[in-house]
Amino acid sequence: MDVPGRLGRALEECGRLLQVALDFTNPWDALRVALQARAGRGVILEAGTPLIKSYGMGSVRLLRVLQGEDGVVVADTKTMDTGRLELSLAAEAGADVATVLAVAPRETIREMVEEGETRGVAVMGDLIGHPDPVRGAEELYSLGVHVALFHIGIDVQRSLGLSAANRAELVAKLAESFPGPIAVAGGIKPEEVGRLVEAGARIIIIGGAITRSPDPASAAMEAYRGLNARCL
Repeated sequence: MDVPGRLGRALEECGRLLQVALDFTNPWDALRVALQARAGRGVILEAGTPLIKSYGMGSVRLLRVLQGEDGVVVADTKTMDTGRLELSLAAEAGADVATVLAVAPRETIREMVEEGETRGVAVMGDLIGHPDPVRGAEELYSLGVHVALFHIGIDVQRSLGLSAANRAELVAKLAESFPGPIAVAGGIKPEEVGRLVEAGARIIIIGGAITRSPDPASAAMEAYRGLNARCL
């Protein structure tokens, strides 16, 4: 599966990518950490859902400026409806990737993908809350979604003590069932990146383990080295 735009070029160059999830509510805090977390060319920056909800697409515009001409910016829109509109808003703000929930209506996902193809923006299908992630990934592929994201949410992490790193065997199944890149998110620590890469993940998404670290730069560098990416 071809991944459009900057994300596709970054995957082609680096093989694997580290996505830093900036789940702040203050854009200046997000920028401060983003500046520290840029460990290499294979680091992409995400305007997290809390940041978008508190500051709007202005947060995506700030990250676009920070990343310059070549860096990748993700808008974690978690779209559930109006796929074409939300993709357009993200694209106009400078995003290279927008996210849609895998449990969204098929029509929403299809429209978002169509708009993304037109604008050169990749669509990442977030499997958070899906009762059958493998089947969900297969459905995402049938709808043309470019990246499948296996995601364990914060509330589930806290309640059940789960993290994405605990489910490496499921990541491997997803990598077998989805022909495009697999992304993984949910309580991942820098030292766990290698395990998920071995399972077949190509985009590792880390939030708190980097953003809440006393030394975000060192945490990001440790995670980045675990990728064993081509653009180290």
